[in-house]
Amino acid sequence: MISLAVLAATACSSSEEPSASSAKPSPQRATATPIETTGVKEDTVCKATLTEAQQEAIGVWEAEPLSGEGEVSCYFTMTPDKDNAAGYVVSLFENEKALLQTADATDPSPTKAVPVTVKGRNAARQIMFGDDWRASLTVDIGAGQYLYVERYSPGHLVSEKDLNAQTRRVTEQVLGNLEKSSAEGA
Repeated sequence: MISLAVLAATACSSSEEPSASSAKPSPQRATATPIETTGVKEDTVCKATLTEAQQEAIGVWEAEPLSGEGEVSCYFTMTPDKDNAAGYVVSLFENEKALLQTADATDPSPTKAVPVTVKGRNAARQIMFGDDWRASLTVDIGAGQYLYVERYSPGHLVSEKDLNAQTRRVTEQVLGNLEKSSAEGA
C-alpha cells in the first residue's frame, strides 16, 4: 500500500510545490492546526472521511472499514469486479510508527515521492505503476498523525494526471471533513 519512498518524503517534506517563477523553492514548513482524530474509529471512519454525498459523487459502490494497530481505514470500492478493482483507500495513522508498519512488500514500480502542500499541510505525492496504477498522498495532519489517501485503478484506464487530480480532490474533501469534525469536537 505505502512505499518506503513515500514515507521518507513525508517525514522530510518541508517545501512548497515548486512554482513556475522559481527554480528553487525556499523551504517552508506548513503550519496548519493539528486535526483531532481520536474519535474516528473503525465503525465511523467511512462517514467521517467522506460524506455519503461525496461517496456518491465519486461513484463508490461499497465502503468497507478496517482497522489495525495504530490505523483505521476505509476502502471505497467503485466496482464489484475484484479482478479489475478501482477505488480509494483512506487511512488515518496515529503516529509515524503505525504508518511505517503498513509498508507492504509488493514489487510495484513507484515514481519518486514529490513533496507537495495540500490545504496548508505538508504531504508527499507518489504514483505507482504495475498491473494496477495508484496515486497516493500522505499528509502530515499534525500531532504526529498522518492521513494517507490512495486512488487505484487497473493499469492504463486512468491517466497519471487524472489519478493525481482525483487523489488530491478526495484528499482535500477528507481534510475538510476531518477539520470540520475536529473543530466541532474542540
